[in-house]
Amino acid sequence: MDRRRVLSGLFALTAFGLAVLVLLSTFPSLMGLVIMEPDWSDYGNATVDINDQETNRTLATADVKIAESYEEQYTGLSDTPTLRNGTGMLFVYDQEERRTFVMREMNYPLDIVFIGADGRINRVAQAPAPGPNEDGNDIQRSGSAKWILEVPRGWMAARNVTEGDRIVVDREGNESAANR
Repeated sequence: MDRRRVLSGLFALTAFGLAVLVLLSTFPSLMGLVIMEPDWSDYGNATVDINDQETNRTLATADVKIAESYEEQYTGLSDTPTLRNGTGMLFVYDQEERRTFVMREMNYPLDIVFIGADGRINRVAQAPAPGPNEDGNDIQRSGSAKWILEVPRGWMAARNVTEGDRIVVDREGNESAANR
């Protein structure tokens, strides 16, 4: 009888411990863990409005970090834990040309939006997050672009954004050339 009681107690304790571990891994803030955000202090900030090509009505607005330098563009959103709806990253280039983006070290899927020199969306490509034991370099999306906007996957479709719609970039109070 004592042996059964001890085994039952150990089983209950083990089950409780596993439940606590699952809870803490699901909600790291309960353990006092802070998910580290990348150091965005060197990145610029902007607001991107996406306007309907026919009515010019604003379909969506995203607060973005601007990646302009080679290092910022290479790193992109890699190794970030999450990306909230309404946020993203805008990659800025000097001229429009064919560009290929990969899902290197990504933890979540993205919409990758290729935007031409005229500020119009050329392509909205959805990209999945890499699977276990994948680095994401094989997940590639290409298109012609001067700007590329990355937002959470499905965000563009949920706002009825399509090819031909136009972006307007307000870079800390200064509208970009995409708006002209």
